[in-house]
Amino acid sequence: MGIVAGLDSSSDSTRIVVCDTDTGAVLKQGYAPHPADSDGDPQAWLMSLGEAAAGGLLEGVQAIGVAAQQQGLLALDAGGVLVRPAMLGNNKRVQSAAADLTDALGGRAAWAQAVG
Repeated sequence: MGIVAGLDSSSDSTRIVVCDTDTGAVLKQGYAPHPADSDGDPQAWLMSLGEAAAGGLLEGVQAIGVAAQQQGLLALDAGGVLVRPAMLGNNKRVQSAAADLTDALGGRAAWAQAVG
């Protein structure tokens, strides 16, 4: 296939690894941290991606696999505009808020029935 990249945007950083598919050799790597707080500006994640990919890191890449943080809340208004900083999974307030929301909707079974 040629040259591929793996991109991981975790709760603390963005990492990119570029590899040769024929040999498995790592050709290039990029890294940039995210701000160190449990509430974040999603724009900072985009800026981190730009920093990690700087200097033509993705030049010649034919495919990219992406992994990213999955435990987060982005609260948007009706126009799709962020209304508060994102709450990440490492923020303990998210856990209690999720439990409160589950209870308010009638418990786990009711939640599963409502959203699948």
